[in-house]
Amino acid sequence: MRGNFVYLSLEPVTNMIYSLGISPADFLNGVPAIPNQLLLLNAESASDAEINPHTRLQTLTGQTQIRRYLLGKHEHPVKWLDYTHGDDLDFLLPNEIAELLYLAHMDTHIRTPFYAKLQNDYAYLTLRDGFYKTYYRHLSSFDHVLEVSIKRHLRAMHNNRWVFRPLAISDVPQEILLQLIQGLADGMIIAFDQLVERHRIYVIPVRTITHPERQATWYSQEEVYADSREVASLRYDLTTREWALSIHDNQVFSDVMDLI
Repeated sequence: MRGNFVYLSLEPVTNMIYSLGISPADFLNGVPAIPNQLLLLNAESASDAEINPHTRLQTLTGQTQIRRYLLGKHEHPVKWLDYTHGDDLDFLLPNEIAELLYLAHMDTHIRTPFYAKLQNDYAYLTLRDGFYKTYYRHLSSFDHVLEVSIKRHLRAMHNNRWVFRPLAISDVPQEILLQLIQGLADGMIIAFDQLVERHRIYVIPVRTITHPERQATWYSQEEVYADSREVASLRYDLTTREWALSIHDNQVFSDVMDLI
């Protein structure tokens, strides 16, 4: 799906972020540490992959190999969990392996996809048309992923306007990231392609989704935007290099507070 925007929604019970516009590179550059071992839930032809005899699923080991795999091109959707120790996989019960296969096949969980035996921090599912489901054991791990993505999208918009003027972007304050995450109950769009410049301040509309039940039917940017309304604006001052968030609808940014 084309368009310079980020779509996000949060399922707070399982810390699942459903997203469009958050790239694998954003994830890798934003998480506290790149996993060292992956359990691949889809068959892959990666030369570095090995077969775990107990689960009969493929594994990858080493941050260099994992980075190369996650940033590479794939014929099939990329779906994986991380795990801590190689022997951990051998202790998975048949019903737990079945849950993993269900997660890969149905793109949703039966129970929480975090296993004490694996000590995994993430579950990562590539969906259709650039959508992803990413489960975070610690939702705070998503904060910097969101920041990395915001800065990347803003830099892309700036470069389209001013080809020879590179933009140095300050870090997004933690309180602004938390406010944005609080608005994810029904889904939110950070609409970089609706950005306007006012007195050397970039103003980026933030929109809430009015019909989240229609997510499965979105196939174009126009359909996404038609199901939304503006509730805030994210601002970046090019002179002072300061961020600000102006909220127009406080109710949208309080619905998720008690659930996180």
